[in-house]
Amino acid sequence: MNTSRSIQVSVTHTVLGIGIGAVIEAVLPKFSRDASLANQVFETLVQVGMNGAALATVSGLLRDDDPTFGIPFSMALFHSQPELAMRIESLSAVAKGKVAQAAQRTAPLVSAV
Repeated sequence: MNTSRSIQVSVTHTVLGIGIGAVIEAVLPKFSRDASLANQVFETLVQVGMNGAALATVSGLLRDDDPTFGIPFSMALFHSQPELAMRIESLSAVAKGKVAQAAQRTAPLVSAV
């Protein structure tokens, strides 16, 4: 592979990732922290699923002689979806809170005296 091919693939995959990510974000409702947990989980799973479907659709184009290993595409796809990042962040915070609650419910440590 030569440098010019790497540049061409990087630019093409970045444009493709941004375009696909923008379309996915445009068809979904805006993220709302006030939405129920079930709604947040559903919207996140739908958006992640749409990303998977898009990836499956363009995977042939992405893997043929790709000197970038898909990194520009992946970064562009993810960063063009700030609503997905907020959804994941919100669900992560909920999960961390549940883990902290579970840890507080464990039995106290036994004294070694």
